Amino acid sequence: MTISQLNPDELKKVNQLRKLVSEELKPGDYYNTDFNLLRWIQGNCHDSLEEVAKKLKTHLKMRKSCWNLDEMARKPRKHPIHNHWRYGITSESKVLSNVIVNIEQCGETDYSGMIETYSIQEVMKARCQDLEDLLAEVMEMEAKTGRQASVLYIMDLTGLQYNTRLYTLVTGAMRALSEFMAHHYVELIKYFLLVNVPSFIYTIWMVAKPLIPERTRHKVRILSSHGWREELLEYSCVEALPTKWNTDTITHFEANVDLPVPYPVENYYRNCPKVVKDLEKIRLAARKTQLITKELKKGDMLSWFVSADADFGFGVYFTKHREEKNLENMSTVYPCLEWMPGPSESPLDGEVEAPEDGYYRIWMSNERAWWHTLSLQCKFGVNENV
Repeated sequence: MTISQLNPDELKKVNQLRKLVSEELKPGDYYNTDFNLLRWIQGNCHDSLEEVAKKLKTHLKMRKSCWNLDEMARKPRKHPIHNHWRYGITSESKVLSNVIVNIEQCGETDYSGMIETYSIQEVMKARCQDLEDLLAEVMEMEAKTGRQASVLYIMDLTGLQYNTRLYTLVTGAMRALSEFMAHHYVELIKYFLLVNVPSFIYTIWMVAKPLIPERTRHKVRILSSHGWREELLEYSCVEALPTKWNTDTITHFEANVDLPVPYPVENYYRNCPKVVKDLEKIRLAARKTQLITKELKKGDMLSWFVSADADFGFGVYFTKHREEKNLENMSTVYPCLEWMPGPSESPLDGEVEAPEDGYYRIWMSNERAWWHTLSLQCKFGVNENV
């Protein structure tokens, strides 16, 4: 077994944090490594260990939700979204120490078609598997070397088009994904490298910069529009960089990545909407949240259909106690996405099986709104296990 090479101060803080989350993280748990805990300390360096523990507990509860994150990396990559949003892990950087290279084909991936076809919940679920794959690669490298590892996240902007749809994506779905990564995959990324950037990149960067978490902003590196192929070699070996970047004069890149596939317009939700009867209208004032409670028996199915006219949050929690209202005292059944962009282009349409008898709290939020009263068209159902 490789020994983690932490200095005495790091080891002391890691052990203190492990003790603070001992109810949620048990000895032998997949996620229970020194480096995983160290990342939370590094990524929240201005917080007390108690505050770090609070954030980590939220993540650990999500890991044990119906998404079962500990098992995700071991499962085949077969969500329908994966046919369009391609796998990006290539190999080790070999230039940067203990770094895995991931290629994100931002300019050619049909993000717009994705959010017109699938709900943000489904997008996050599909993306979570790729994030868990990255985490698994990092953990494997750490186990072999005894040193902290990370990811070089290369964002290829080839083919990116400047239009109003891009602005909507940057301030909406992509912002939600960035926040999700920053909140749950703390300090996993070493650098975000933007390559083959268009002339308008700095206009987009000025829009996106205030919306991106501060620690994420500091990791962004924008390479030059003409010399990026050479500049990349300061970060990675050619074996980890895709052949699609080769030219008539540059032929040394060796990695193979599948090209993204656009979504058929006929499959957009607006072109084949689901007919849902007896929708309930819920209005939620700015800065407010609401809990809807359903009592289920083990094996019952809780389903939901939710369409919102603005940004909102949603999650499903469990408690055995009828009067319990504090989410921190509940377990996470379906991962909580605290902020999703609205209006909904593809409504939330999901279900979860009750793991045990008790009370299931459906949490909906308009906490980030300053003045807008959120309007939700909803239907919640319980199908009993007979």
